[in-house]
Amino acid sequence: MGGATRWAQALIALAVSALVMSTLLSKRGFERRPPLLITLGVACAWTFVQWIPLPSPLVQSVSPTLEALRVDGVAIAGVDGFSRLSMDPSSTLRALTFLLTLSGVAFVALRVAIYERGRYGLMASVAGFAGLAALVTGIHELFDLRSLYGLYEPRHGQPLLMAPLFNTNHFGCLMAVGTVTSLGLFLYPKQSSLQRSMWVLVGVSCLVSVAATLSRGAMIGLAAGFIAMLFTLLAQRMQAIRGSSRRRREKFFATTVPVGIMIACGLIVAVYVGATGVMTQLENTTLDEVHAPTSKFAAWKSSIHLLEESPWVGVGRGAFESTFTRVHPASAFATFSNPENEGLQAILEWGIPASVVIGAMAVWMLFLALRRWKDGPLAASAMGAVIIVLFQSNFDFGMELLGLAIPVTVLLATLAYVPLAEMSPRLSTRVQAQRIAHAAVIFAGAIALFTGLTRVVDEDHVTLRGSSSRAEILDAIEHHPLDYFGYALLTQQQLAAKEPGAIRTLNHSLRLHPTHPGLHRIAAQLLVRSGLTNQAESEYATAIRYSPDPRSALTELIATLDPARAARSIPVDVRVETTLRALTELQRPDIAALWLERVLIYTRDIRAAESLHALSMTAKNYDLAEKASRARCEIIPSKRCQLELARVLGLAKKHAEVVITLEDVVTWRGRVDDQFSGWLMLCDARIALVQVSEAKECLRRLDVSGLVKTGEPEIQRRKDVVKQLEIDAAGIKPPPLPPGMMPAILR
Repeated sequence: MGGATRWAQALIALAVSALVMSTLLSKRGFERRPPLLITLGVACAWTFVQWIPLPSPLVQSVSPTLEALRVDGVAIAGVDGFSRLSMDPSSTLRALTFLLTLSGVAFVALRVAIYERGRYGLMASVAGFAGLAALVTGIHELFDLRSLYGLYEPRHGQPLLMAPLFNTNHFGCLMAVGTVTSLGLFLYPKQSSLQRSMWVLVGVSCLVSVAATLSRGAMIGLAAGFIAMLFTLLAQRMQAIRGSSRRRREKFFATTVPVGIMIACGLIVAVYVGATGVMTQLENTTLDEVHAPTSKFAAWKSSIHLLEESPWVGVGRGAFESTFTRVHPASAFATFSNPENEGLQAILEWGIPASVVIGAMAVWMLFLALRRWKDGPLAASAMGAVIIVLFQSNFDFGMELLGLAIPVTVLLATLAYVPLAEMSPRLSTRVQAQRIAHAAVIFAGAIALFTGLTRVVDEDHVTLRGSSSRAEILDAIEHHPLDYFGYALLTQQQLAAKEPGAIRTLNHSLRLHPTHPGLHRIAAQLLVRSGLTNQAESEYATAIRYSPDPRSALTELIATLDPARAARSIPVDVRVETTLRALTELQRPDIAALWLERVLIYTRDIRAAESLHALSMTAKNYDLAEKASRARCEIIPSKRCQLELARVLGLAKKHAEVVITLEDVVTWRGRVDDQFSGWLMLCDARIALVQVSEAKECLRRLDVSGLVKTGEPEIQRRKDVVKQLEIDAAGIKPPPLPPGMMPAILR
């Protein structure tokens, strides 16, 4: 499961601790500090500083806004809360155990990587791991299994692929790494043909899996990694050009050509399986996705507020999710556990100074790793794989999972290793103590993962959604002092018990999640009870605006306020279809009509105009139908729109306005039936206004227009009416229209 669960991460940490201890008796140590270990060590040290309790004035001086929120929250809940740089101590402790585990993996891998066969083994472990993940995915898809290993079901919907990494972008990145790594292993000369064939199968299976994920980032990253690997190999080849021998040619035709055919077939299969779908996604990528309020790009923009509030020390490693809802309006629709950009996440959670230091060390490490470019296909493929992850990390957070972070750490170790040397007895004793301490802190982290000290926000939300006690709620608040959920549940319990502090708790919840619809509904209910209906309208409006499904909020709104207030409480900027469907299901067309009328005042939404026209015609409210028709004609002018408006005006007995609306019918071109209907309604309006000469001229022009056959019954009937009007004396009230007249007007 990619090490996503706490118990899986704990088991991995225990195994890594044992691996570190296995080097205890070794008398050989690094000649100099490996940059990979230094980078991870600094990250661990700063994360630890963020987690430990510090004096409140110190924290207040570097993070005033967040510390003030934390102090207010723990005071409201009445829990003990230490001041820390991290605003989510439990998540930061879990992040610390994560980094410690990676440091142990890096330590062991760096010792193995000093030998060529060791680097081959490390690369083989990464490719084998990826190939095994592809095999597991293939079995699950073949048998249509909907739970991983038949044991674990995803909590957040059904993924596209039932893979060891549920997120298809993360899994696609791992498969891209496996593809490039397998290619490097295939090109490694010091192995048998059987081994090379095996790496071909692994590479093809990973490539097929990449295509099946339909991940744009993974496919583009794979292309970037492959190009980097190709150029590295070309550079190596150009440096070591040698003459070809007959033996080499024989080996080429006997081994390389058949394997190349297998690779080509694999590529064809990959394209057949899913590459077409990936290209479709790439073609459908538009700027709408960039500007969508629930997109990661909008999340990046909102994240700047967190950076402005705590630029020096960050919010704490792992604390992004609990602090982000306060600054991101779209959190009501979509939550983000990470900003899906590793660089941005580092700055937000560690702060600018620490991120600059850690980033500089990482660049230094990568610079040293690039110096290994001459070390054959293994180094070339490792560089290509690292580039894949670097690219993907700009748009995702796959490195936050051990299932991807450990393989990347192993690959970096094959590039950034330093030599080993025999140590003096005195130095050996000190190094052994360091190894014991290293293994001990990793072991302690593993034990912490088995306890509630490392619960993340999502785990507490799942637990608290059931029947939660007051003690469980307060415990969650203590572990996540800036998470709104605990305060929201505490508010409900306080309101049920009629405790005086309920309103204060509710206000604090709204500070931590200003757009949560449930919190605004609670606030609206309290305001209605207090007789403050104007403020209640505002709260209901916010609740509906940020509700993914507004039906429950609308039901409560309609049951609480009168129709006019209810219509005013529905925002004009919500989706027309969703809101109208909900009001229709609630059988409140009156409120729907009032609301749509308001929508047309403030917006130019054609869907609102059409919906209001349909509702008004059904209710025979021709004045409102006229407003809707005129709005439609203003938004999208057309001859058909003029006809609809003229029909509504005719039904409303506004014949003079019908004449004004259709006075340009003589210039109409296009559909014959529209022209005929326009002329007919114009003539009917002239007749209704007793404009005899104008009506005669209208019918004459229609008769000779070529739109109808001579002697058309509809025209003849109207000529008879006009003739009767001529017979009648001037000033006499015109006779009522014959029975056949109204259907013609309505047509």
